[in-house]
Amino acid sequence: MKTETKTNDKPLYLGHRARLRERFLKDNGASMPDYEFLELMLTYAIPRRDVKDDAKKLIARFGSLAKALTASDENLKEFGLTENTITLFKAILAANKRLGGARLKETHYAVYKEYDYVLDYCKAAVFDAKVEEFHVMMLDKKLHLIEDRLIQRGSVDEVPVYARDVARHILETHATAVVLYHNHPSGDCEPSQADIKCTKEIIEVLTPLKIKVCDHIIVSRDNYYSFHDHKVAGL
Repeated sequence: MKTETKTNDKPLYLGHRARLRERFLKDNGASMPDYEFLELMLTYAIPRRDVKDDAKKLIARFGSLAKALTASDENLKEFGLTENTITLFKAILAANKRLGGARLKETHYAVYKEYDYVLDYCKAAVFDAKVEEFHVMMLDKKLHLIEDRLIQRGSVDEVPVYARDVARHILETHATAVVLYHNHPSGDCEPSQADIKCTKEIIEVLTPLKIKVCDHIIVSRDNYYSFHDHKVAGL
């Protein structure tokens, strides 16, 4: 078990934690390396000892802050983290998703025009999913978000999606435009032939209904691919 040298009966790590918070507050953590950002998080779940080594070992074990936060409960427990810390990680991820959704639902954001918000939202929604998930962002005439709907979950390398089923979901919301998005847990964002074929089929079904497909976005932990940007499937 670790012991901490004390000064005036106060553990030295308390001063280190105060400096960590000060560094974070200077630029909201933008200049902090992953291990320091994670260390700051851990101070709120493990209040009574130095957690610097824990943070460094977590990054070394999982590869990055994002991968540590989204590791499975089993892997985190094997590492030695408690339920308290694992719950904190989950709460951080859930808060990130809720914040993204709240931004997109603000009435003064035209969703598709605020492209950075769209990408941030899509990444937050599915980048930590262990299997492929296919979602549709339903938009109104002014391109404001009506609803983000999960259409289908699949396996680690595919998700079955049927164009008419997608259309049924969209018609239920009275959307006039949509952004399709799904994740690739493998990390490779390049679309498969099945992804391209599925997108074309959805466009073919929605066009007579006067529903515009603005984009199809594939996201992973570290990257994204936009059909619109690459002029794929007629977008």
